[in-house]
Amino acid sequence: MKRVHLPPIIASVFGLILFVISCGSALAASGLSCEIDTGGAAPFSPFTRAHPIAVDEDLPDYSVILNVDYAYFLPNMRLSCTTNGAYVAPPVGFDGYVTLKLKSVNGKPLNWIGEADTSNNGIKLKMFIKATAISGETPPSSYPSAAMMPGKSLGAEYPIVNIGPDTSLVQFGAQHNSEKTQYKFDQVYNYAIESMRVELIKYGWVEYSELPVIPPGYDLVFTVDGFAGSTDISVPLGSGVYMAAPSCSLDNPHQTVDLGSFSKRSGESLPLVGNRTLFGISFTCSTFTSHMELTFDDAHTAKSLQARLNAYDASGGLKALDGVGIELYDQDDKPVVLGVQNDLGAFRKGANSVKYSAAIVQTADDITKDGQPFTGKITGKANVTISYY
Repeated sequence: MKRVHLPPIIASVFGLILFVISCGSALAASGLSCEIDTGGAAPFSPFTRAHPIAVDEDLPDYSVILNVDYAYFLPNMRLSCTTNGAYVAPPVGFDGYVTLKLKSVNGKPLNWIGEADTSNNGIKLKMFIKATAISGETPPSSYPSAAMMPGKSLGAEYPIVNIGPDTSLVQFGAQHNSEKTQYKFDQVYNYAIESMRVELIKYGWVEYSELPVIPPGYDLVFTVDGFAGSTDISVPLGSGVYMAAPSCSLDNPHQTVDLGSFSKRSGESLPLVGNRTLFGISFTCSTFTSHMELTFDDAHTAKSLQARLNAYDASGGLKALDGVGIELYDQDDKPVVLGVQNDLGAFRKGANSVKYSAAIVQTADDITKDGQPFTGKITGKANVTISYY
């Protein structure tokens, strides 16, 4: 007989974050000027005012509180450099190329795992970057106008951990005179389009305060590498989002679901799905919530995208059984992918519930433990995170 234990369901409130972006430029005494043009877009303008995100203190550290995708953070940064039509003498050590790379967030470097501080000690900012387009034209007497840095690929996403190397995606090549003693850059040729997305990560004890997590005045600072004397470039950030205590509570944070019995079969098309057992997750909210998101994770493994829960010998043992698992289904009878947030829509003030089902699934002709045939009771465990905003 199969029992699935659901440990405490952790509630958190998710919200939207506003980053008001403007253009920045580096006007260098060296004659080289580089800039980052974000187009002046402010896609989060409805959220410039105070906007709470409720987070439970019991939410595990390193949980993603909010994912702000490329389209809603920095979708089209145009990086370019120019000497305003003039040839200039290069600095000592110049090899014909320059690149722009991230230097700091609000004047501070990232921590050892690549996270930036926010105004809330319990919330960190994790960043990701990719190059989406580069100049495809190079004029005569010029190094390649725009080329991917060694080891970097166009369109590939790079988590920002080592802040300099991870954000040096594209190098710009200069035009030169016949003697290669004078060089110039041109925004028509020396440009690239890059995008960034961010995640808000819970890290430690969250401070409940109306102080914005990323208040106006924060900025991303980029530096020009390869041309001494160039000025740093600042891209302003701003947000009305702050951390608040959660306003929803779970009616039953611990659940056990009995999946009944399952008989192993051989010679049939796999996977073989047993009878489904319905179960519900009930909660009470003090206010209306416009979006409710629910995420299942296997309690015994690191968070990852999985099709089903691992099954274990109920009598003991930490190694998962082979050939059998537990599949979850949402209220539309669609399989639940572990590790993926599912938007359940809006819920009213007061008592609410969501229906799910679970079934034992045979995935191989033989069900084994440590390579030996297995029969007996099995168990599995899921962590469930409910997020709402």
